[in-house]
Amino acid sequence: MAKVTQLKPVSGKAGVNSLPRPIEKVRDRYVSLASSYLEDMLDGADDTLYDLAEKEAEGERERFFDAMREVRIQRSGLVAGLKQSLQHQFAELAQLREGGILENTKVDLESLTLVNEDDLETTVALDNMARRARNGCDEQLKVLCHRLEYLFESKVEVGEKNNPLEPRQLVDAFSQGLERLSLDIKARLIILKLFEREVLVETGYMVTEVNKVLIDAGVLPDMKSAPIAPVRKPGNRSLAQSASSQSPAPSSAGNDQMFSLLQELLVTMRSIQGGGASAGGAAPGADMSAAMAVMQNGVPYLNGAPVSNAASVHQVSSDDLVGVLNRLQRVERSLSEKDGERANLKEDLSELLDSEHGEAIHALDQADDDVINLVSLLFDFILDDEGLPSEIKALIGRLQIPLLKVAITDKTFFSNDNHEARLLLNMLARAGNQWDPQQGIQDDLYQRINHAVHRIIDDFEEDASLFATLLDEFQRFFDNQSSRSERVEQRVREAEEGKARAEQARLEVVAVLDKRMAGRQLPDVVVRLLRQGWQQVLYLTWLREGPDSATWQQQVKVVDGVVWSVLPHRDQTALEKLKALSPKLLKTLYSGLGQISYDEAEAKQLLIKFRDVHQQLLKGLETERVAVEPEMPTTEPQATENAALPENHFLVKKAGQLAPGQWIEIVDDDEPRRAKLAANIRSGVKMVFTNRRGIKVEEFSAYTLAVALHEGTVKLIEEGALFDRALEAVIGDLRRMQANAQH
Repeated sequence: MAKVTQLKPVSGKAGVNSLPRPIEKVRDRYVSLASSYLEDMLDGADDTLYDLAEKEAEGERERFFDAMREVRIQRSGLVAGLKQSLQHQFAELAQLREGGILENTKVDLESLTLVNEDDLETTVALDNMARRARNGCDEQLKVLCHRLEYLFESKVEVGEKNNPLEPRQLVDAFSQGLERLSLDIKARLIILKLFEREVLVETGYMVTEVNKVLIDAGVLPDMKSAPIAPVRKPGNRSLAQSASSQSPAPSSAGNDQMFSLLQELLVTMRSIQGGGASAGGAAPGADMSAAMAVMQNGVPYLNGAPVSNAASVHQVSSDDLVGVLNRLQRVERSLSEKDGERANLKEDLSELLDSEHGEAIHALDQADDDVINLVSLLFDFILDDEGLPSEIKALIGRLQIPLLKVAITDKTFFSNDNHEARLLLNMLARAGNQWDPQQGIQDDLYQRINHAVHRIIDDFEEDASLFATLLDEFQRFFDNQSSRSERVEQRVREAEEGKARAEQARLEVVAVLDKRMAGRQLPDVVVRLLRQGWQQVLYLTWLREGPDSATWQQQVKVVDGVVWSVLPHRDQTALEKLKALSPKLLKTLYSGLGQISYDEAEAKQLLIKFRDVHQQLLKGLETERVAVEPEMPTTEPQATENAALPENHFLVKKAGQLAPGQWIEIVDDDEPRRAKLAANIRSGVKMVFTNRRGIKVEEFSAYTLAVALHEGTVKLIEEGALFDRALEAVIGDLRRMQANAQH
């Protein structure tokens, strides 16, 4: 019985260097996912090792039982060690940020010794595991590195060697803990294979998840692929900073930075449109006909000119404006969703003020007027967003007045990414993106969005805590739904990946045999041996161990040996080689066929006939032969002129690189359907889409998806934060108008 050693956590300095808050969230999410997958792997390790022990001879079983006991005892240490090692890697990254350098151990040439065979085998296995895992998420890792560099303000170059989220780092973290277990090489390699199958296989998903963490934090949210050069100067992280770097905000002590910037852009627009201090000259598409004046430096302006009779002006304070909006909101309660879209909010305000204060000229504070114009522009973008179903847009459109009240009372609304009202709007829009119109308005997701909107319309006056309450309620509902769908989706993904892997194995095995047999004249017994028997051996080995395994390579060499052995041999050297090779081939074939439970009687008959062929060849006799046709049909390539897209079209590449979690809209004869990419198998060979409940609804290849995107029958849905996208769009439109006017 092997010695059992108590496993202790990996030692090492945790690192006191601070990380940017988004990277701390990345670290926590990644460590949580990796340790959770390791826990799941260890849950099933007992069963795997027990099954292997049962298949071994009596004398060999003990090693697996020892391994079972060792893993069971050291389980908590393995998990804790993995967590600590991963956290240490993030700490080292923080050290680099602070200008530190990682320790580089000097190599003493005299102390070097040869690596023993077991260590070499383990090293090769680790390298192969890391390489295979990385191949599945290379582009996602590049994007992640760029986002990390952005957060480090380009003070740290993040790459394969120091990125804590590299598969190699995860492999090393686990292997460090595994080294402390008393396991022989065979058991160690089995545990590593389990780690690859249960943990490393999720690398792509984990990298996608941490990218989402950074996207949600506003870190380069629109980046789909890693640029050659930075798309934005690192260090200007917030939208406010990015915008103000291009156009300095006025130095007003009482104004929020972002709001000041927006005000400056609006001033520019007024001058461009000849409005001076005009209320309506704010921006593209704004209606300037409303009879509302604006107070500027104590003087009311109407349509760009000062009002001559100040006595006829009724000044509307911010409190007065909120009161008027409350009354408009009560009117909103009586409207249906179809009536909810407001053509001109300022006209409604003016009419209500006229009814309450006579037909005096109503003058708004400049800042309040700017807020009204900005919120109107934001909702213009939201209501034009193609990603949202029209039914959801109708609901969200009814939040214009409540959000306007929020913005009037709190100017940081435009710059505070964590403002509860903004977060709720983004949450509702994200959920709305996933709602399938075919489910109808009785669907629970639609009803929850509808409930949140009507709670705001009915109950919100000035207390913004209502948004926090509704956000918490909706988040819990959405997370519960997502958890349930993810469990179903996981089963779908595993089934589809299994089918795809089986099909890939079948095709590769057929290709191996066709390459060596097709077009040749071979004895019928050889064709039957290889096509009916050995083909199954190759297939199972590919599935169990993969095409990089030594077993697979050896079994392919058997095919080469069988084919060579039945070629006509004339010279004595070849005949002597055949005489020595024949019994080895017969033994290997018999053993391999036995492992797949091939019919023993039939196997013996085939091998006897195969031996007879060898004996005939050794005697210099001719043997009966058949022409071998390829098993894999050669497909006629489509004529280029008939193809919807060339194979190298950028849309084909883009489709193949889509990450799981991407939502699409499928346009058919009925209502559009919405689906999420659940599995992208082998970079677009097979792309499986599920609905919101995790049920498979569609399947594409990268090429067919690209054609659908090109033809408009499928649309990609952008899931970035809706309010943030709207604000960026408004700033962009204002800047373009400004630039056009200046030129």
